[in-house]
Amino acid sequence: MSKVAPTAGQATNQQQLRQQQIRQQLMALKQGLEQEAAGYEDLHRLLQAQARLLTHQDHQGLLAHNPRQLQTTEELADKATLRDGLLQELGMSNLEALCQRLPAALAQTLLACWQQVQTQARQCRALNDSNGRLLASQKEWLEQRLGVTPSEYLPQAFNAQL
Repeated sequence: MSKVAPTAGQATNQQQLRQQQIRQQLMALKQGLEQEAAGYEDLHRLLQAQARLLTHQDHQGLLAHNPRQLQTTEELADKATLRDGLLQELGMSNLEALCQRLPAALAQTLLACWQQVQTQARQCRALNDSNGRLLASQKEWLEQRLGVTPSEYLPQAFNAQL
């Protein structure tokens, strides 16, 4: 049994539907990048707040703060997964490759959003690293003052493995 070739009108309709789908995916990609940028702004504020809490050794404040920060990082990971999925649906492995195939104005808009996300992610990573160093130095100071070594407060089962 042979397939019937689509008529010119059907082919045009399919092409229009595909173009509409691509436009929707590109809009979703742009909106996702904007949401990612906003998420990194939130994370940056949270990391700054965490730094203040660490500096003031506000342990209760940290206990209240850290779940919100964790939630924000999980939301950012979800947004990155969605972005990667959209790129795959568009047949691209990365945003730069996609932008090379788009009209200049749209490519510029997407690249500007992407660069903003990357810049904010680098700033958040640097602040997170700084917070980690601060926490490590506080832990080291506390260990020296208490005269304990890290292995002294590890669970016994773990200590036995060392």
